[in-house]
Amino acid sequence: MVQKSLIDYVKSLIQKGYDAAAIKNFLLKYGYSGKEIDDAINSSYKLTVKHEIHLSRTTTLVVIFIVASLIGVVSFFYYSPSKSAKLLDLNLEPITTTAEPGQQIVFLKELSNLGSAKRYDVVIRQEIIDTKTNKIITQKTETRAIETFGSTQTKILIPQDAKAGDYILRAIVEYDDKKAVATLPVKIVTFAKAETCFDSMKNQNEEGVDCGGACKPCENQAIECNDNDPCTDDIEENGVCANKPIVPCCGNSVCEELENCDADCKKQEPLPLFSSGTLDDIKELAKVNPGKALQQCSQIEVPDLKDACIGSIGEAQLDKDYCTRISNARVKDLCYSNIAKNVNDNTLCQYISTDSRKDSCYMTFVLDNKDYSVCNKISNKQLRQSCESLKQLNEISQQNQ
Repeated sequence: MVQKSLIDYVKSLIQKGYDAAAIKNFLLKYGYSGKEIDDAINSSYKLTVKHEIHLSRTTTLVVIFIVASLIGVVSFFYYSPSKSAKLLDLNLEPITTTAEPGQQIVFLKELSNLGSAKRYDVVIRQEIIDTKTNKIITQKTETRAIETFGSTQTKILIPQDAKAGDYILRAIVEYDDKKAVATLPVKIVTFAKAETCFDSMKNQNEEGVDCGGACKPCENQAIECNDNDPCTDDIEENGVCANKPIVPCCGNSVCEELENCDADCKKQEPLPLFSSGTLDDIKELAKVNPGKALQQCSQIEVPDLKDACIGSIGEAQLDKDYCTRISNARVKDLCYSNIAKNVNDNTLCQYISTDSRKDSCYMTFVLDNKDYSVCNKISNKQLRQSCESLKQLNEISQQNQ
């Protein structure tokens, strides 16, 4: 039977204009099953049947008195000044996260207000970060009004001078001295463009820019040396173009030494992804100096990466106590599962938070180690039956030997 509190909550979301799909997607993230959500939504859409009840005058007066008292109590608590706690959850879903310089990446940004029921504004900062240099190559800031749940499509333009490689998109919401962070991988690619007589470049077998050779003749045409790059000094020397770099150059999105350019050298301190080393380096360090490795993990600002870093120390040390330091439930479960496999101890599976991942941990021992002692610990009925069947087959095989 569906909880009345869940039905009431779904009704409130429907009254605020959210459709069934958005409500279901939101509730699935917080542990409700699909059946529970569907039943609650169906119950919320059902018509209310009105029953006419005839009350005596005395009963009517008593009812009115009780209702008035309840209204007074509710009004007192509802209108009493109080500050609702705010708790935001931020999630990013990719749409187009591979692009060329000058193109846009596109993604969905989902914000869920798990605390205050009141509508309020938050500032969201979105950054694309070069994983090799830890520098922000572009960013976008916007203000969003948050009430219960919202999903918006966002586009960010990749700079023309961005180099091909792997990047990280990071979105940060800061509110009430708290911070919600989400990340997505981004890839920037470049493709060689075909040479033409209209690309404003001297290439192929051209005698000048887009003229001569395979192109139209260059008769009485002055050599055009402009390469459309504001950071080069374009000159002609003995009939040959020379494009000499201007250093430092204001406007190339790079803060160069001795450059005094507000556009390139904004005074900002981006949150570091890694203060030192990489996850692989830290994992190697954890084998000989777990204390120092933990210090490096604590300097990572991205929560999921920090949790993954701590989990790698636990795996290196084969110590489940490190798993307890992890906030992300999925990463914590993975930490317990990996250590359980490495030390061949199925009792560590019991610390995993969700039944599906816990069953997966137990089944690893069944399939890899033929450890059928865990069959009765498996929650999923079909998996438990499979475990028992494998156990029987193993017993028959041993008897026939």
